[in-house]
Amino acid sequence: MNDYQSLWNDTLDKLSGILSETTFSETFGEVKYVMKEENGVIYVLTPSTYIKSKINSLYIRQIAEILAELTTKKLKFKFVCEDEIKKEKPAPFSTISKNNLNQNYTFESFVIGDSNRLGYLTATKVADNPGTFANPLYIFGGVGLGKTHLMQAIGNYISESDLNNKVLYVQANEYIEDYGRSVRDRTMKAFEEKYNNLDVLLVDDIQMLEKGKSSQDEFFKLFNNMTSNNKQIVITSDCPASKLNGIMERLTSRFQMGITVDIKKPDLTQRINILKRKLAESSQIVIEDDVLNYIAESFTDNVRELEGALTRVLWVSEVYNTKPTLPMAMEALDILIQSKKPSINQNYENALSVIANMYNISIADLLGNSRNSKYVLPRHIAMYILKTHYKLTYSRIGVILNGRDHTTIMNGCNKIENDIKNNDQLKMAIDSILKKV
Repeated sequence: MNDYQSLWNDTLDKLSGILSETTFSETFGEVKYVMKEENGVIYVLTPSTYIKSKINSLYIRQIAEILAELTTKKLKFKFVCEDEIKKEKPAPFSTISKNNLNQNYTFESFVIGDSNRLGYLTATKVADNPGTFANPLYIFGGVGLGKTHLMQAIGNYISESDLNNKVLYVQANEYIEDYGRSVRDRTMKAFEEKYNNLDVLLVDDIQMLEKGKSSQDEFFKLFNNMTSNNKQIVITSDCPASKLNGIMERLTSRFQMGITVDIKKPDLTQRINILKRKLAESSQIVIEDDVLNYIAESFTDNVRELEGALTRVLWVSEVYNTKPTLPMAMEALDILIQSKKPSINQNYENALSVIANMYNISIADLLGNSRNSKYVLPRHIAMYILKTHYKLTYSRIGVILNGRDHTTIMNGCNKIENDIKNNDQLKMAIDSILKKV
């Protein structure tokens, strides 16, 4: 325990150097003692609920950053009042406060990019102002894009802000099963104990509620009861509420009365950052950027698929007891990449021949390194067609075009993609090439 107390003392020292003397004294002057440590959570005693709330709302992220500087261990501070520690008991099945949330799903571990920035910022506002800022919060998007992570980050944040908050995460299928079981076994009281008197309800994959017609009526009652009492509801789905099938209109209309945000597929930069975060959390192995770029280019649909590809590369690296290299990654992931490819003729040599003939140059010049303007445009067109029509990765195209790096290929593709929006002649040329191919 002395180690955790020393860690908090060091954190206070750093805070005192950042905050003004008055602010530090008023807020942290009596926040001195660590009560206990449990599962990586360090409980720090605060003198009042006011001080606790003030720290959680204004300084919690700053404290987390300082802690990350002081230790590489996965620890976090939780601020509590003494009566909370005394009252704390193992949570019964009906009032889960933290034990059914994945503690790894936090705002700090969520990788932000253009595809999810609005959802992330909205979620943090909801976590800071549960029941008032956006109720319900409706998050939709494809499979494996981080909806569950963002939803549970809200739950974890609210739980950490106040140990007495009752937060329940449940999949829609589980809700249907709970209701059906309670009706069948005549145990409605147990069902009501689980779902009544919650502070936060997190419902994943609400589209599955279409399977439970009778349970929709019960969920309607629960929804109305919680929102009328300013209790937070967060919902995820694979589509907007207006597109839900088989769910009563009075429910879908209520889903739309709060705020709706969507999460899109991550772009290349975000996918690389996701891989770097995952690698830092799960392995001590160093992977070069060209390998991470190849994985990020090859797996674009969702985060689960992306992380699974990284796991496979690490596994093959461990089996062969060697450092991950680009050739090794290509070999390890080939079977996964092949299974993803559409059924399209992969004879891209034909396309290169058509492009070279159209611009009256040789294939050697098309693939070569000359920067003569005569070769640059057809070369960029080749990059664009290999990427969009043949679905090759930037790294693979780079190998085909005389060993160019993925950034050069990406820039060439982006240039053509932007130019065809305003250049009808270029668009016609590319359409003509594709028809001949």
